[in-house]
Amino acid sequence: MTERPAVPAAPAPGSPAPPTPRPTVGVLGTGRLGRALAARLAAGPGRDGLAVADRDPAVAARLGGDLGVPALPPPELAARCALVLVCVPPPAAAAAIAACRRGVATGRPGPVFANLATSLPTAVLRRDPALRGATVVGLKPVCQFTAVALGVPTPFLTAAADRLALLRAAVGDLGPVLLTDERGEDAVGEVNRAATRAALRACTALRAELAGLTADPAVAEAAVRNVFAGTALDFPPDPGNAYTAALLRDLAASHGEAAPGAGDPGTAINAAAPDPPTVGGTGHSAARP
Repeated sequence: MTERPAVPAAPAPGSPAPPTPRPTVGVLGTGRLGRALAARLAAGPGRDGLAVADRDPAVAARLGGDLGVPALPPPELAARCALVLVCVPPPAAAAAIAACRRGVATGRPGPVFANLATSLPTAVLRRDPALRGATVVGLKPVCQFTAVALGVPTPFLTAAADRLALLRAAVGDLGPVLLTDERGEDAVGEVNRAATRAALRACTALRAELAGLTADPAVAEAAVRNVFAGTALDFPPDPGNAYTAALLRDLAASHGEAAPGAGDPGTAINAAAPDPPTVGGTGHSAARP
């Protein structure tokens, strides 16, 4: 009597659905953002389906060797991957995608190319004659590459509703993939630039202020990198943090607003603090969709 193959048991009612496996992902371009994204993806599940490519094969080979993932010629990347993250400078995006598509066999749909250049509207990129027939979607990160490299959750915005499941399966470990319209997707570049300008302005002003408080450059550097950056990561602060609550009241008072309790003894710098959120973890406010 021939035995029937075993049938996997159905999940119990109410049990969580198994995680969606990550599709094969290629990182095209190994500059700062490409390296940071590739490193984060290589550290997560689905590493076996990750590959990198660059117009300079030696650069791609070094990154692939560091991460333990294949470094492929761009056409081979397109032939192998379901999704290609395009991490090249905006002026080179169309040519890079066109070169990559040479590896797609005639009659096959090829991969989905995700445009990460926040200054290049995806609709403009799609209209390039060299990309006729290519599937190009926007995937705009609200990020600064150092924060990505350090593991801070990175939200991505896309207007590609029909590819949302693919994008979430591919990069959802890095942060939430949020559905928006094309206007919202295109606004990410201005959002990033506004935040970068504000941060540079604040850092410049802080350095000038610190020069009057300490003559030790190492102390000033630590104040910018540790205290300033850490406060930004934890913003808005926990209302239970007496230290930051007192400083916020002082700020309000300096702007002519009421500042009740600014001198309360409980606002001392050595007051007991709650457990901090894990930077880069799901408990951090930046990880919320």
